[in-house]
Amino acid sequence: MQSLHFILIVLFFISCISNALTIQKDSLGLKRTSLSSTFDPHDAFETAVNSTWSTFWNNINQGFSQSDPSCLESQTFQYSVVWDVAVAGLAIVESRDISKTNDVATSLYKYQNSHGWFAATPGNTHSYVDDNCQVLWVFLQAYELTHNEKYLTTANKLMELIQGQWSNEVGGVRWKVDGDYIASISTLEAALSAVKLYEQNKDNSLLSFAKKCLLWLDDNLLDKSDGFYYDGLNVNNKNKIDKGKLTYTVGVAISTYSYLYKYTNDEQYVLIATAKANGTLTSKTFLNHNGYWNNGLRYVHLLFDGFSDLITICDKRGFIDSVWKQGQYIYENDQLPGGNNVGNYLDLSKPIESHLTSSFHKKENHDSKDEVKINHKQSSGSTHHNYYCNNHSKQFKRSLMDDGSAAQIFYAISKFSK
Repeated sequence: MQSLHFILIVLFFISCISNALTIQKDSLGLKRTSLSSTFDPHDAFETAVNSTWSTFWNNINQGFSQSDPSCLESQTFQYSVVWDVAVAGLAIVESRDISKTNDVATSLYKYQNSHGWFAATPGNTHSYVDDNCQVLWVFLQAYELTHNEKYLTTANKLMELIQGQWSNEVGGVRWKVDGDYIASISTLEAALSAVKLYEQNKDNSLLSFAKKCLLWLDDNLLDKSDGFYYDGLNVNNKNKIDKGKLTYTVGVAISTYSYLYKYTNDEQYVLIATAKANGTLTSKTFLNHNGYWNNGLRYVHLLFDGFSDLITICDKRGFIDSVWKQGQYIYENDQLPGGNNVGNYLDLSKPIESHLTSSFHKKENHDSKDEVKINHKQSSGSTHHNYYCNNHSKQFKRSLMDDGSAAQIFYAISKFSK
């Protein structure tokens, strides 16, 4: 009896200590979630990818709709911009549905111009390197799924075009094809494209190109105070740097360093990737007051990808709990309410923070394709989320980009949750 009494006392003190630690964690503002909750990334991915397809894929036009077809003002079909198609399309490929994968690939070819670039919209004269990098990822993964050599050929030729956008004047990879702006995101996505493609053709020059991109970024656009990247610079004024920051640059960097470790076994790449990953979980740059990432789904899904690569390639499983909670927060707070909206997502929980400078505005214009109006000098400020259709019914206006991004987030988590 005395022994049992002693055990109960010990268990009581353990419980007290555990509660104290939990209270301390909650005091940091991070909502507590559990790996045993109802959030299942596999189910969340399947639901999100199915909703993305059923909501936005138009069988008659064989393409994704730019707008929510259920909104009255969206009755006329309009092809989505290629960035959105690449994000949603990759999620479709990740679902391993070969028929839908081939549909996505066929639709993407409608965007390709005579030079081989994929334009903003079919027939558009403007092409962006970062968009084309994400298109390359779609074709590369589509090849891995279907073994259709045409898809691999497309990825290889696109990589050659992307490498050709390296600036001989100042270095780095141009954001708009043949444009004057050198962006961190285009340079990083070019590097990630190279290391992804290396897995297929084992061309060592691709690894060299990726390393060159990363070294240039460290020398020109790295904020050494937090390890994150500034948005970019103009070839005509290298010293005038746009200091906006977004999570997708960090995520792509983490992925690239993880792949470099995979192919070289050089531990320095793991150290760099780990430091950047830790930074996103501690720095106020990317955290809201409640401890969750503040960037919208269209930017943060690549950060989830980065963590997924770091965990699965470099075996950094210590990040699993933190990344899971970030994903669960999106599942619980950004999924649209109502039975007709299951699997549809909007940035309901992510007000735009004041530190997001011209990077955000620039990509918003990029998304709407008002290319001629893009101004790299736009001032900082918040943006208004247009959540509803224009019929004043408070009907949510669903987003192809947000749905595709959410699906990619849950897929990234599912890769280390098997």
